[in-house]
Amino acid sequence: MNMPHQELAAGMVVVRRGPSGKRVLLLHRRDQWRLPKGKLEPGESAAEAAERELAEEAGLHVAAGEYLGAHSYQYQAPDGGWVNKIVFFFAARVGEKAEVRLEAGFDDFAWLPPAEAMQRLSWPNEALMVARASSLG
Repeated sequence: MNMPHQELAAGMVVVRRGPSGKRVLLLHRRDQWRLPKGKLEPGESAAEAAERELAEEAGLHVAAGEYLGAHSYQYQAPDGGWVNKIVFFFAARVGEKAEVRLEAGFDDFAWLPPAEAMQRLSWPNEALMVARASSLG
């Protein structure tokens, strides 16, 4: 039996505060609503990867804030082997005028109240991270 290959990734829960309250950034690709995230590159910390992925996917250059936790899961790779994936999440805050510029491959984005964002996300483990971020001051 082959041991699962480990894959590390990082992402951000981006919160924008304005007159209508807190809003969370969700990205849309391939019929899925998700948080900005992606794989760590060699020598990169989880916070650095989260910042880079946010810049690449949404055009936002924001420092990683509070660490929100991690979740892990396994999936079967195209070659038939198993991958144990660990995703680290951080909070980030942006101003009301933050301008999203989507990377190719993404077809939409939304700024949603935390409760609505948690409902719309395709992955329940990402909804948990939104709940944690929205409870921060």
